[in-house]
Amino acid sequence: MRASRLIAAAFLVGVAPGLWAQEAGQASAEDVERAQTAPLLEREVFDYPAAGRRDPFKPLEAGDQLGPRFEDLELSGIIYSSEAGSLVVLVDRSTQRRYRVWEGDVLGGAELLDVTPGAAVFMVTVFGVSRQETLRLKNTDKEQGG
Repeated sequence: MRASRLIAAAFLVGVAPGLWAQEAGQASAEDVERAQTAPLLEREVFDYPAAGRRDPFKPLEAGDQLGPRFEDLELSGIIYSSEAGSLVVLVDRSTQRRYRVWEGDVLGGAELLDVTPGAAVFMVTVFGVSRQETLRLKNTDKEQGG
């Protein structure tokens, strides 16, 4: 780090005045040679791999672009098919909006992994941390007293 500061200071002290003079049409051969042999400054780049840590430069909240929050979703219905793929119907309790989700689809921060005749298994990812959640259909026989 100290070496890069020294290089930057040398550039500003030694080369920059010659470049300013060159722009004014007063460049000497020495100034031109100094400018051509000046060290190349490169920008430092950071990479945040998906090793369990989130990128601190990505926003925490993106509003409605991310879709509904998983905590607000309720399983309303299941269309189960072992051959053609299954479909679940979810309702966002806060907006009453309905979503049809096929196996493998992603809704908000949740991916539908598996569907059984009575439940749906999701992989929910929040701030780079994943957990598995299961939503179950309510038993309508108990609710109707039968």
